[in-house]
Amino acid sequence: MDGRQFVFCAVIQAAVLPAIRDNAGEVFGRPGEPPVKIACVGDSITYGTGLADRNKESYPVRLQQMLDLAFPGQYEVRNFGNPGRGIYLDSMRGSEKRGFRYMREHKAALDWKPDIVICNLGINDNGEYIKEYTGGRKRRQFVSDYLALLGDYKAAGANRLFVWTKLSPLAQGQKFHRSPEPFLMQADLEEIAWISGATGIDMQDPLREDMDEIFARDKIHPDAKGARIIAEKTFAALTGPVRREVVDIPVGGETETWICAGQSNMQKGWGEFNATAKEKERVESELARLDRVDIRFWDFNTGKWTKLNRENALRKSAFGVSFAIRRAEATGRRICMLYVAAGGAPTESFLSEQTMCAVGKDGKPVYPHLAAIATNRRRLDLNSDFPCAWVAREYPRRRGNKEEAYWWPVSLMYDCGIKRIKESGVRIDGILWYQGESNATTCVSPDRPTDRDYQLETLRAVVAELRGDRKVPFIMMGLPKMNRPWEQYRAAQKQVCGETGAVFVDTFAAGLGEPNDVHPRDKTAFADMAAAAAAQALAK
Repeated sequence: MDGRQFVFCAVIQAAVLPAIRDNAGEVFGRPGEPPVKIACVGDSITYGTGLADRNKESYPVRLQQMLDLAFPGQYEVRNFGNPGRGIYLDSMRGSEKRGFRYMREHKAALDWKPDIVICNLGINDNGEYIKEYTGGRKRRQFVSDYLALLGDYKAAGANRLFVWTKLSPLAQGQKFHRSPEPFLMQADLEEIAWISGATGIDMQDPLREDMDEIFARDKIHPDAKGARIIAEKTFAALTGPVRREVVDIPVGGETETWICAGQSNMQKGWGEFNATAKEKERVESELARLDRVDIRFWDFNTGKWTKLNRENALRKSAFGVSFAIRRAEATGRRICMLYVAAGGAPTESFLSEQTMCAVGKDGKPVYPHLAAIATNRRRLDLNSDFPCAWVAREYPRRRGNKEEAYWWPVSLMYDCGIKRIKESGVRIDGILWYQGESNATTCVSPDRPTDRDYQLETLRAVVAELRGDRKVPFIMMGLPKMNRPWEQYRAAQKQVCGETGAVFVDTFAAGLGEPNDVHPRDKTAFADMAAAAAAQALAK
């Protein structure tokens, strides 16, 4: 963003957003009143280490400039950064304590009595954090120590808190580059923000695109361009809407709710299988059945519910809708579908980075292949650890298509869909999973299967991720017959279902599928099998 673009954006912000509001809607920064105090607390990145002139280039200074342009005289920003500091109260930096709560900057910030606090801490705790998972420290100490820090600012009168829930990236050559700690820490940072009522800020993605340039000096401290990006992201968080989405199930009557997730065979609607006379007859039969039941469809793309009818159902998941029709007919209930699917989406995109980077008591990755993919910090098309070359080849071709391109980075399906469902706490009765084509072979073509251990990892991880603590049926659709080397993947699906108690639907043994088409056109046969498996699992 050049100077002219920034001034234009600031003018627009000033015209549209006359002041900053807190979570309760209280307006800060009224003209003619004392300026609102914003304290930026944190480590060396907040302080401005490595910048040619931190008094002109650090992100708090840049943030002050942006606020002055948009809201002249209404905000005062101060920098309370201290290099090398972290969260743990028992952690040492040489012969002195590392914890920020011990620092004079913390006391100075409290004495100043800020209205708003923006906190960037955690990156210096990487070396100690893994001990929580290996028994060397009390589990969740990071969370408790961080909440205590934020509690100090609340007690001092801070009305609004911001926490970096995704920390600044670590470039290649830095000690913890490609280590699991920063990714495991994200889940705790998000929980900290939730418990404290803070607004989370993602500083990973905006800095990642040009990270080789931004972190060229020492692989950890952003340059002046990076500091400006941090300030822009913070300004947007301050002035943007504060909202936590809730996935509300439609009320009234008995309801059964299913997560319906996967790739193109879950995504494609009946309108795409409505060409021949036989297909038109099949689609008409499904729509006639739909007329007699109540199906509600939540689309993760929009976050909105739709009551399905003849017109709008043609664009929804053909397999998922037919499954829901059969469940509604069998139970007499309203069926609610929580839909999270996209063509070509690999299993990894449905997994949180925390799940992919999970470690055991020995400190070693639970899912070594997945940990390598997640810590690469690159999109799938640039991720050399991702085994499916088709995804790498397909992404650049689709990059110009805004409807599809953004689904490919690691964990995007999780972040945009699965995470929202989990955070809502909505009751789930079952999970319907139809995916695997993008993970079974190295090129999703008649080539060679991916590594068996990798296949098992992805399948175990997705059952654990989608199910969570819920003891609900997980219906896994086995890959059908086709002229591709899917035998090993089907065996892996069956093995993991046996291990986890998920239900394997053996479509291959049933003779379903088409030799030369990855998208079987008759979804009713698949829906029949899935609905029968669901009925049996729910009856147990």
